[in-house]
Amino acid sequence: MPEKQIQEYLFQRIKEALPPGRPLVETISEVLHISYDSAYRRIRGETLLVLEEAKILCQQYAISLDQLLTLRSNSIVFESVEMNHGANDFKTYLKGVLERLKQLNTFKQKSIIYLTKDLPVFYQFCYRPVFAFRYFSWTKALFRQQGSIPTKFFPDCLPLDIEALGAEIMSVYSKIPSVEIWNKESINNILQQISHCQEAGLVTEGDAREIYDGLRKTLEHLQIQAEYGCKFLPGEEPRTKKDNYQLFYNRVGLGENIILTTYDDYKALYFDYDMLNYLTTTDETFCNGAFLRMQTIMQKSTLISSSSEKQRTVFFNLLFAKLPPYVVIKEKLVL
Repeated sequence: MPEKQIQEYLFQRIKEALPPGRPLVETISEVLHISYDSAYRRIRGETLLVLEEAKILCQQYAISLDQLLTLRSNSIVFESVEMNHGANDFKTYLKGVLERLKQLNTFKQKSIIYLTKDLPVFYQFCYRPVFAFRYFSWTKALFRQQGSIPTKFFPDCLPLDIEALGAEIMSVYSKIPSVEIWNKESINNILQQISHCQEAGLVTEGDAREIYDGLRKTLEHLQIQAEYGCKFLPGEEPRTKKDNYQLFYNRVGLGENIILTTYDDYKALYFDYDMLNYLTTTDETFCNGAFLRMQTIMQKSTLISSSSEKQRTVFFNLLFAKLPPYVVIKEKLVL
């Protein structure tokens, strides 16, 4: 890759890492301790970066210098994003997710491919009982400092600022064209968590019913999204939305939760390794390989959005059947 292209690629990667609204020129000026004019010349490619400047920028934004210079290497650089053990860390974590989504949404050409073995995290913010339960289970499992975490679940344990962040994340996600690949095991994890907390005496039967009902409403919302082929928020009219959603049903078990984002000519890969903690990389070769593997999985799956009504109904009926028999489905009580 020519030097100017390498430099352009580096600045593009840095721009992606910046919070929405943060000027690239201001960042380069501060990190390299140079004037705005000097920063502009480097960004435009009129002045080439010296090796030390490239090293500083790569270290600052966790970019592999080997990858940047296209040196042959078997190593792939990943960034680890973790929920540290602090009282406000879950809020910080959600803010980070929101910033990444907002940044992705600024690109003209963008998409998300979500290969999921669980209920996608964005939909767990749809209905308050489900979000409250997940907040309770996540924080209880990940925080060592238990002082601010209730010993038992109650529906109002979800802080209002956390709820607002979840709603904003879901709103931005609904605007980004997405492909989701599910299988019939995709809600098993949350069902097992609810059951476990009931058995452990952490969730009452009445509260469990509210959580299951919220999960049922979430699945119904997703079924309508798939029918119209667009993402929208609960309460919105889907017929006013643009087509931006494809849902695939894969009959083979899916290994991990993997998210691949594409934007202009770039890609980034995310996969979880410990509940909400995840690893991310923009390694071009690795991401391109993952993209091809996902295309293969889609070819071996059934597209059940916009068309294939019978297949879509069969798939969602499989999910609804996993809910307890007392849960109301489609306004009919299953006894």
